[in-house]
Amino acid sequence: MRKISQVFIVALCSFVVTTGVVTYGWNGSKVFGYDKEVEAAKNIHSSKSSPTRAVMRLISAHTSKILDAIMVGDFHAVAREANAVAENCEIVMEVFFAVHGNAGGWYKESGSDSKAAAEMKAEFEKYLQITIDSSRNIAETAGNKDIVETYKSLDEMLNKACFACHAVSRDPWPDWPDWMRQSGG
Repeated sequence: MRKISQVFIVALCSFVVTTGVVTYGWNGSKVFGYDKEVEAAKNIHSSKSSPTRAVMRLISAHTSKILDAIMVGDFHAVAREANAVAENCEIVMEVFFAVHGNAGGWYKESGSDSKAAAEMKAEFEKYLQITIDSSRNIAETAGNKDIVETYKSLDEMLNKACFACHAVSRDPWPDWPDWMRQSGG
């Protein structure tokens, strides 16, 4: 009886090891990916930088901190974060667009023409200037220590700059299916 249980344990372990080796050989490429595929995936996410993405990455944390500070009534933090938003927007403009009105190397690599670059710069500058002006307005309003007006200034920046830019530069949101819409009643 003891010998049968030892044989059974050895057979079970052999089965598990064999199954693991065979499964790894069949599905290893799906689970772990080929080196070239992994490298290509990294390049897609890291090399595709644009001014809009840079602004969103830089100001998202500051915008959240502005809202948090408004909610607790920390007007000094509101002003500090709002000024940081304005500074980051100015830095992004300097980094991505040359002083002489030409797009930087990031845009030339995409193979687009200079007319499209000028149009993109004009559109980007419009929303960026709204963001800068609105964030400075938030900092100024925070100096009055009025929570409601400071929040309205933040809301104005989000609507006039952020959401307006998203409406122009992103694909529209899909409509809700009929079964998900709230029935009037």
